[in-house]
Amino acid sequence: MKIFRSVGWMAWLWVLADLVHAQGLEGLLPVGEAYQLSADATTPGVIKLHWTIAKEYYLYRGQMKFAGGDGVTVGKAGLPDGTKYHDEYLGDVETYHNSIDAGVPYTLAPGTRRIKLSVRYQGCHEVDPKVCYPPHTEELDLPVSGVSVCGAGGTTNTPANPPMTNGHGAPSGATGLIAALCLAFAGGLILNLMPCVLPVLSIKVVGLLESGEDVAKARRHALAYTLGVLCSFTTIGLAIVTLRSAGHAFGWGAQLQQPLLVGVLACLMVAVGLSMSGVVQFGTSLGNLGRPLAAHTGAVGDFFTGVLAVAVASPCVAPFMGAALGYAFAAPRLAALLVFLTLGLGLALPFLLVGFIPALGRFLPRPGAWMETLRQILAFPMYLTAVWLVWVLANERGADAVGWVLIAAVLLAMSLWWFERSRSRGAMSKALAVVLTLLVSLPLYQLTQLPAPAMRGTSEANVVAYTPEKLAALRAANTPVFVDMTADWCITCKANEHAVLDTPSFHALLQRTRAVYMRGDWTDVDPTIEAFLEQYNSPGVPLYVVFPKSGGQGEQLPNVLTAAIVEKALNDATH
Repeated sequence: MKIFRSVGWMAWLWVLADLVHAQGLEGLLPVGEAYQLSADATTPGVIKLHWTIAKEYYLYRGQMKFAGGDGVTVGKAGLPDGTKYHDEYLGDVETYHNSIDAGVPYTLAPGTRRIKLSVRYQGCHEVDPKVCYPPHTEELDLPVSGVSVCGAGGTTNTPANPPMTNGHGAPSGATGLIAALCLAFAGGLILNLMPCVLPVLSIKVVGLLESGEDVAKARRHALAYTLGVLCSFTTIGLAIVTLRSAGHAFGWGAQLQQPLLVGVLACLMVAVGLSMSGVVQFGTSLGNLGRPLAAHTGAVGDFFTGVLAVAVASPCVAPFMGAALGYAFAAPRLAALLVFLTLGLGLALPFLLVGFIPALGRFLPRPGAWMETLRQILAFPMYLTAVWLVWVLANERGADAVGWVLIAAVLLAMSLWWFERSRSRGAMSKALAVVLTLLVSLPLYQLTQLPAPAMRGTSEANVVAYTPEKLAALRAANTPVFVDMTADWCITCKANEHAVLDTPSFHALLQRTRAVYMRGDWTDVDPTIEAFLEQYNSPGVPLYVVFPKSGGQGEQLPNVLTAAIVEKALNDATH
């Protein structure tokens, strides 16, 4: 009954409002004058709204609704608490008086050049005559760039999509396809030295050593491995182009936000480690890693080793690689695919050189019995990689996820052990090995059923969790801000934190420059952080941006940090 009374009361007020418009009522303002709305979209990833509310008028907090237009997806709006009271007809409500500031986070589909936002609100005149306006909707059409308030000193033009920089102020997003290909090739080459690729490098070292001086065999190793790398990068490129065409954001390494994939990779690392430890043999060498996947040729194993190399390399961003990927994520389809292929070519180059230039083979040790010991020693980096992936999974889905993936690993170890024992036994024994292997999928499936954490923030001292509203407030207060976009699965991020960002000297630098350290955690899917990455044309994490206290565009730092780079950026931000 109360609901009907409320609806009837609101309907009566709307009729009264129509009469006001039709006949006029002395002293009552038009809705546009009673509630003056202004909007600012210069802060990346957030639309700032401000209402100036006339005296003796108010707005209902619960009646504010926001919707994005074509190519614009909006998140949950940040609204302040209002004045609470109990309305006889509407029940418990909150109202705003005088003025209100709100922030609406948003993401843009690729190619979107205008920010369209529908804002719906409703308010009343609170003294005689007591009149409530019908719900009012304003359609905002904002440019992607505009004017940003920089404090008492005035304003400055700040693009919402700033150009990609190489960390020293030089534009790299517009360097062209040739420059992007050069950067991609260099980044792929250096990627071989990154710690996330080390386990696969161990596999190929053993495979190349086992090939000895057989040039033809070494070439087959190199070609099959290279084909696996290139096919994997082509698949990633096609997926990104397709998702981008459909209006979705996709970042480098973001597949590790999926718990099922993390669990599968952890089990795969366990399987590879058990093979290297001698529990099970997939063919006569580690180069035949892919033999269980297909028929009787070692080239298949080399191919899938290349696929594995790309899978474990995805959390790493090598120097030069970030700018190339940034170009690819915004470039036309063919150019984007060329960048990914060139990146793969750089990753595979060392093995191509050894396979096709026999003289380089003289620098490799001679094959011998010592290689079996080396094989077993190199199993331990595989186990450590599995431990790291389980740790990532714990941060994504908690202790239950750890339990399920450990059960899957035990079942996998049991199935591989029985598979090795069943080689000389009958068909029933081999069928049991297959059944045990299939059982591994059951605990892995449970990973998809676990809920994501309600909110990932930070409880560390001197670290502020990133939100567009907090960043906007700090910038409005003329505070220098160091923004760190990171993820638990990002090896480069963790290396930078250990070497620079978690050190006493860095926190002393923050105190001296009066800067705020703001961290965004992209371990799990977060549209707000995706919007920030997209605004800076970053293909993924890490992303470091220093905003000066005087306002204006933030300085984007390199993916690999040094104390000197950070100190210079923060010192410049305070001037």
